[in-house]
Amino acid sequence: MPGATHADGTATSAVGRVLLYGALAAGVFAAGLLVTEPAGELGLDIDFKPFFLPYLVIAAIRFDERAVAASVGAAVGEGVLDLVEGYELDDPFGFVGYVVGFLVFGWVLREVAPDESDRRWQALACVCGAGTQAAFEGAAFYLLSDSGVSEALVSVVGNTVTHGVVMGAVPFVLLAPAVLRRFGE
Repeated sequence: MPGATHADGTATSAVGRVLLYGALAAGVFAAGLLVTEPAGELGLDIDFKPFFLPYLVIAAIRFDERAVAASVGAAVGEGVLDLVEGYELDDPFGFVGYVVGFLVFGWVLREVAPDESDRRWQALACVCGAGTQAAFEGAAFYLLSDSGVSEALVSVVGNTVTHGVVMGAVPFVLLAPAVLRRFGE
């Protein structure tokens, strides 16, 4: 992946561009979380996190090291807010879940979907990414609390719906055409 040469003749290194996507995803996800997190949880660890924001960043780039950087960046953005709010035992599960879930989204959209502009595939990618992340959270919920399997499954399904559909597919499908037309590769 070569760097970019700007109009003024300066160059951005390939590593600099990768770091830029990580920082961008961290910033937009953290900013979105600052808006949605005050609403709190619906119960059983179900909340509203704006997954569409890192999804838009990841969809605008190729599925390569930049997608990895954006996935890690989004997880770091959430992790920093977790540290500010107070560290919990399930946070490492969530961190890994964010990275893997955002990568699953990018993989489904950019590598599996025959047409990444097809709204059905976009929605499926959003749900797959959120479901993957929710599975990590559900496992932590089950392993680190007194909750049983049924409560953990409700958490997984609930977060898949809130993150993958309500705060994932619906805004992503509406915003993706404009964002990808302007910023997509």
